[in-house]
Amino acid sequence: MKLNIAWDLFFATTLILIGYRYFLAKPLVYGIAKPRQLLFVLALSLSAIVLVGPVPHIATHNFTFHMIQHISLMMLISPLIVLGSPFKIFRIDKGLIRYLLKPEVGFSIFLATLIATHFSPLANAGMRNSNVHSLELVLFIFSGTIYYYSVMEGNPQPFHVPYSTRVISLFAMMLPETMTGFFLYSGNRMVHSLPDSISQATGLKEQHAGGAIMWAMGMMIDTVWIVLAARDWFINEAKLAEEEDE
Repeated sequence: MKLNIAWDLFFATTLILIGYRYFLAKPLVYGIAKPRQLLFVLALSLSAIVLVGPVPHIATHNFTFHMIQHISLMMLISPLIVLGSPFKIFRIDKGLIRYLLKPEVGFSIFLATLIATHFSPLANAGMRNSNVHSLELVLFIFSGTIYYYSVMEGNPQPFHVPYSTRVISLFAMMLPETMTGFFLYSGNRMVHSLPDSISQATGLKEQHAGGAIMWAMGMMIDTVWIVLAARDWFINEAKLAEEEDE
């Protein structure tokens, strides 16, 4: 299974255009501080690494690299995109799409994507068809961004989400993420189809490696976002206390 180079061109062009439009709008005018701008640049840079070049081509026949893409896009790059506050510029909090930004909707989309791309026919198709594999990558970014939008600061929020809800949501999402990694790591049989060129022994070894990466890295990355959400909660509580004292 080989990846069509057209996907490299698609992702590269999309990332360049998004970055160009973001900075053309002069983020400071929208109240986007320099640190947030740097986080957005980091998100685009990491996206380029996992979406363009050797990594996505290797991932079409190596499950370990596929898991690296998955973890990077859903759990690291998506929240970095949100923290970069691009949706102060690219508004998505209006019209029908705003209803996707409800925390329970984002949670459901993220969880469904997590399960479908590892324990369903979609997972099998993604390992045997490079176009399906690339569409999964788009799904990773979409579901991750929609989920983290409502639980992180920095963008217009069409619905009020209590800080306690944000922290609880992040804690709750850690369970299916880490359990997915655990099942992949500890399983003694393949949970998805393999390309014809890959043996069962090699595929199982890659599955165990990918599961271990998700299990360990998922917990580490999730902990960072939980701490950040808790910090925002404490800052908000302190601000409310100061307002009451005035």
